[in-house]
Amino acid sequence: MKHIIFLAIILFSNQALAGKIYSYLDSDGVRHYTDQSPTYRSDVKVHAQPKIRETDGSLKIYKYVDTKGTIHLTDKPNNSSYQLIYIGGITLPSVSIPTRSRAKIHRKYSDYGNLIADVANLTNLEPALLHAVIQTESAFNPKAVSPKGAVGLMQLMPATARRFGVKDRTDATDNVYGGAKYLSHLIGLFNNNLRLALAAYNAGENAVKRYGNKIPPYRETKNYVKKVMRLYNAYRNIM
Repeated sequence: MKHIIFLAIILFSNQALAGKIYSYLDSDGVRHYTDQSPTYRSDVKVHAQPKIRETDGSLKIYKYVDTKGTIHLTDKPNNSSYQLIYIGGITLPSVSIPTRSRAKIHRKYSDYGNLIADVANLTNLEPALLHAVIQTESAFNPKAVSPKGAVGLMQLMPATARRFGVKDRTDATDNVYGGAKYLSHLIGLFNNNLRLALAAYNAGENAVKRYGNKIPPYRETKNYVKKVMRLYNAYRNIM
């Protein structure tokens, strides 16, 4: 629960983020953020008057809305669902995932459910995201081979496999774990911007950098990002 802020405890909007932000730790070690000077609240379990400080210019705050509509705010995101909304006094435009999707979930998605759940836990990614990438990359076919030589569920190229310690690209466990590590690396590389990470997974991280950390103007890459995001939303609705 550390570093996670729940809507039931403190709620403030992007508009509020544009002003001063204060933070404090409660007795459970949970950090809370607010635009108002906090006072004692029994439901927060603060047993002594909290020490208040105005945040400095280096503060980053990330936002995530779960499937129940609960807003989570944190300065230490632990998965790719969080979007950066505030940095150093600047409120950033929110990036949302469409609430409706026509994406069709693959009938074989449950074949690798346990594996994907285990790998997601090890790499701090959502199972829904891995399901979406795998469906887009290989349609859950562990023997899939692309014309460019990408292999397996997450369609790993030889260089990527070597980079992330994958010894056998045809082995489902090895392949998914290697692909997830690469995706996690990309999410970190692009400051938790999931769309840029997906673009990099498709077109290469250097392509994203070459275009100024924007999705490259390739039709395939643009369609890839849209498809994965639609599937991601669809899988999140059932998980």
